[in-house]
Amino acid sequence: PDIEFGVSSGWVYNFSEKESASGIHIHFLKTVSKDDKFGLGFGYEAIFDKHKHNSASFLIIYRPIKPFFFIIAPGISWLGTQNDSLEPSFHIEGIYEWEFGNFHIGPMLSFALQAEDTHGTIGMHFAIGF
Repeated sequence: PDIEFGVSSGWVYNFSEKESASGIHIHFLKTVSKDDKFGLGFGYEAIFDKHKHNSASFLIIYRPIKPFFFIIAPGISWLGTQNDSLEPSFHIEGIYEWEFGNFHIGPMLSFALQAEDTHGTIGMHFAIGF
């Protein structure tokens, strides 16, 4: 499939604050190369912690070998509990997926850098391709 809508949910550990919470990533991806190795898209992340962490990112996808792919995501982050908390962010995510027709499922691992916070996520990726 050339287009994918996906959701990843998991456990997030904030290295800066030494706290954990649940989190969710939602993304929309489009394959842009004939060999299916590269894609582009948009993503959103929410962490359900006391700060209500959010981020929106532009996604660059690289698939060195199926069924493994990386997402590199420069973007912006903000805290739902603070005004004027907008800051640049950078996420990198690795996903291994099994395909069942147009449905994809597999483990994911991500790492995020921001000015005031660094966090990692481990969870499951669920997606449907069109």
